[in-house]
Amino acid sequence: MLTGAAAIVGALAMPGVASAADEPTVRQLLEECEQGRTDVCEFHPSGSPEVYRGSYELAGGAQNCSEGTSTRVIRWESSQTTTNSVGVTISAGVTLGEVFEAGYEASFSQEWSWTTTKADEIRHELGPHQAVDIFAAPMRERVTGTYEMHFGDPYYGHYYWYVHDVVVDGPASQPAWDVKVESTTPDC
Repeated sequence: MLTGAAAIVGALAMPGVASAADEPTVRQLLEECEQGRTDVCEFHPSGSPEVYRGSYELAGGAQNCSEGTSTRVIRWESSQTTTNSVGVTISAGVTLGEVFEAGYEASFSQEWSWTTTKADEIRHELGPHQAVDIFAAPMRERVTGTYEMHFGDPYYGHYYWYVHDVVVDGPASQPAWDVKVESTTPDC
């Protein structure tokens, strides 16, 4: 996940044995960026965002115990947040989030949705003695990329460090939901 590139001009690298202590952890590198201790910290997406369906959850149900048809309205609300694969806070209002957002917006000419609470409803017509359960799955978006960091002085022996394969996952703006309706036995 880490790659260091030395940019020391005129210095010769001495062959030696590298150990885990010779490299910073992902957390250490990203904290350097977060604390503003890098000369450059940028996020570069490595591909287009992937929109996918999250997990279905029961949004509500309706039943019609009468002899005629009936229209029912099922309403629900859900909050979705952004997560990431590195276990370091990457969110709105923090440096790593701002760096991510700048790279994302420059690459795709659209804003990232950090968190959202959305309400929705579905109208469903039920025949006599019918019942349904309504399930809603939030639509999500994820993008994978690399944080690139430049240091003014060597950091663990290198001026340039990269954190590869960082996955940031958040709510998609459109569509907000995927909805499915399942028939069930009415409790009349």
